[in-house]
Amino acid sequence: MATLYTDPSIHESRGMEDSEGNVEYAEVNQRRREQEFVPNEELGELPSAVLVKAPADADALDGADDGGVCFACAYARQGREEDPFNAGETRDAYDDMQKLIAENYGKGISNPQLVSMVFDYFEREVRPLGNFEAWSKRSITRHLLFHTNSEDIMMQEATTMLYSQIQSLRGKTWLENRVEGTFEPHLRNNAMLDKLIRGLGDHLTKKKARSVK
Repeated sequence: MATLYTDPSIHESRGMEDSEGNVEYAEVNQRRREQEFVPNEELGELPSAVLVKAPADADALDGADDGGVCFACAYARQGREEDPFNAGETRDAYDDMQKLIAENYGKGISNPQLVSMVFDYFEREVRPLGNFEAWSKRSITRHLLFHTNSEDIMMQEATTMLYSQIQSLRGKTWLENRVEGTFEPHLRNNAMLDKLIRGLGDHLTKKKARSVK
């Protein structure tokens, strides 16, 4: 049977009085308080490590900032135009903007490029037709990724995410001993890479099946 080790100093501290005059382990309690771990943040220092997205994920989105009012959702929900004299023209410009998104999303350009295209189109073709508020690039991004609730977009985003994780791990699968000049595989990262590749393969199979329906 294993023996539980007890610090002898605990026994030596018996008989000491605490702040209330009780015969307790006052000295031990004081030592524990002095050795208590204090997070770097409470000391005013930056944390030594933080969770981040994969370095290859170029389309990182800060969910804490929604970018303000979403023009596309507000326009579709209200079903009205700010300027009645341009009602038909505004609807046409809005529809053309939706076509711009549908024809270019996931078609060889990055999300930031598409967001810039939509932003420029809105400022040039839509906003002058009515008393519309600015539509920020952050809000456009959230509209593309979340507001449309499109399964095709979600499938494409999952593809991008898995691929970025794989690319980020590719450069971290072997360990180089620079003193001895030897190399050996990093088992944990290789196992994770294998899982991601298998997951991407399964995902692409499902994505292809959706496209042929």
